[in-house]
Amino acid sequence: MRNVLASTAFALALSAGAASAGGTNAGIDQIAQYLGVNAGAYSSVELHQLLAARNAGDQSTYAYLLAHGDRSSDTAATGGKEQLAAQAGLNANDYTAAELIRVRDAQLRGDLQEVNFVVSHQNRNSIVNPQVQVGRNS
Repeated sequence: MRNVLASTAFALALSAGAASAGGTNAGIDQIAQYLGVNAGAYSSVELHQLLAARNAGDQSTYAYLLAHGDRSSDTAATGGKEQLAAQAGLNANDYTAAELIRVRDAQLRGDLQEVNFVVSHQNRNSIVNPQVQVGRNS
């Protein structure tokens, strides 16, 4: 358990430092490279969950997360998403329906900070928006 916490803290530290640098996130890229996966196919949260599952030896959680890394079906454009994206002036394939709704609501309120937060995908950043760990308790 101590090793899992230490490796997770290390991974978070790597991604935190790179997140402030802007551009591509070297910490996330490094975690993806360590895990042998494509960084573009997984969110930072998913990569951290993969890392924790691998370090804990939790093969079922690790396999589940690997199988669900390609979320193209989750972000595939539907008629409703296309309409939301058109209203927000965005590409429907780059955002979930919830993100498009969030952007559109922020645009209507005139909250440009919220718009930029979602459009830049910072809402997917595990440091800014922590997620509950998936897997078993040990």
